[in-house]
Amino acid sequence: MGKERFCPDWLFKIIISQTVYDYIVRDVALFISARKFISFFSKYYDELTPDDIEATSVAFIEFLGEVKSKDPFLLLNHYTYSIIMNVKPNEKGIFKKDPYDNDTEKKYSPHDAVKDFKVFSYSCRSGLTKKAPCGWDIKNEKDLGLITDAIHKQFSIDDMIDSVT
Repeated sequence: MGKERFCPDWLFKIIISQTVYDYIVRDVALFISARKFISFFSKYYDELTPDDIEATSVAFIEFLGEVKSKDPFLLLNHYTYSIIMNVKPNEKGIFKKDPYDNDTEKKYSPHDAVKDFKVFSYSCRSGLTKKAPCGWDIKNEKDLGLITDAIHKQFSIDDMIDSVT
């Protein structure tokens, strides 16, 4: 076994949030979004799997159904915004490591991602978290590094074929 390159926890949560957001708002199948992100990030991380993305996305959707959120897309937007504001992937500095650097051990888990989303959701509903500014959308953000490129990537039939083989 060589050195595995694991996706950072914060990036995994953004990928899940965007996969669910695209499913709810843009009617993009979970399978398609998962394959798009895997296709993009496979050159940076070894251990990111479509099964993790799809299973975690389904758990997010089930939770949103349980709490009967009127505007689940807003909750997902607030969640994504809070992660971006915590990590600040566009900030550079002498003492700040690149947030996209791979981890040498797996620090994310589908279970933990769902648990964090639930905690955030309840805190948000109680007014205890900072919400995204009105009209904020990660797709409009510039200079967030790899996540910006991944979100704007168009998934083609070639990507689909490559992801299955």
